Amino acid sequence: MQYKTINDQLKIFIQILEKNKELIAVLDFVNNLNLPNFYIAAGSIFQTIWNYYDNKDLNFNIKDIDIIYYDKTNLSIEKDLEYYNIISNFVKEKGFKYEIDVSNEARMHLWKMEHENKKKVEPYKNSEDAITKWIATVHAIGITKENNEIKVYSPFGLEDIFSKIIRPIKHKDNSQELYNQKVSSWTKRFSNLTIIEW
Repeated sequence: MQYKTINDQLKIFIQILEKNKELIAVLDFVNNLNLPNFYIAAGSIFQTIWNYYDNKDLNFNIKDIDIIYYDKTNLSIEKDLEYYNIISNFVKEKGFKYEIDVSNEARMHLWKMEHENKKKVEPYKNSEDAITKWIATVHAIGITKENNEIKVYSPFGLEDIFSKIIRPIKHKDNSQELYNQKVSSWTKRFSNLTIIEW
């Protein structure tokens, strides 16, 4: 999908997201929780766009909503669980079919060292830094709210999302194995993807 300017892309991008009333309801709810440096990020964002252009329900094959925030003052898993329970209860009360995932990106380097057997992972500086280092350019996307307006963080632009191009982000903490796992999952659930090999 080609647009004349980045601003054109951004305007259309937000207009499409706003059509996903369930997603925006969750965004508004999370915004009212005042999580520091928060975003709804990754799959539920770019897959809403894909579904729109494929003329499918905007939540078709969206597995979950990833909610990230950044808080160096409390790295406990219990805080993530507290937010998880609050947001999950809201989603259930509304009858939405989303699973919820909540992650404090200030703690993610510890999680990676424990769960991915990495000896040393540099801590992220903020949520934006985390998004920039995710596995694929379509994946590296987040929305938040400022002054009651949707704000988009997209360090690699929006063209790959509109064009359904899966392009790896090669970073020392990423791996071909993880990339291939994500590609396999996406290709099973969505059609007409262009895959850029690792």
